[in-house]
Amino acid sequence: MNKRTLLVFMTVFFTSFYNSFAESYATTTELLDQAQQSIKEAFEAGCPQITPYEYYKAEAYYKLAKEEASLLNLEAGQAAAENSISWSLKAIMKRYDKDIIKRHKD
Repeated sequence: MNKRTLLVFMTVFFTSFYNSFAESYATTTELLDQAQQSIKEAFEAGCPQITPYEYYKAEAYYKLAKEEASLLNLEAGQAAAENSISWSLKAIMKRYDKDIIKRHKD
């Protein structure tokens, strides 16, 4: 499986997974779990080194989501968790885009 196919697969998978949560009115806990999983996958993909802005923005939103949820501000916690998921996906997509561009230059 080449990297472009992997990128397309991951994008479709994460987008559909994210949309299923958004449409089903996920609980704050579910969104926090998904945000944590998205950050873990971005970390394992090497995003902290290759796309640090997007990765650390996702981490910052996750920390904000946990803080808001702990204060029982659930709407703000859910919004921050959704932003964390979104930025994790952006980090992963940009990471694989850079690999594709680099490969084409070589």
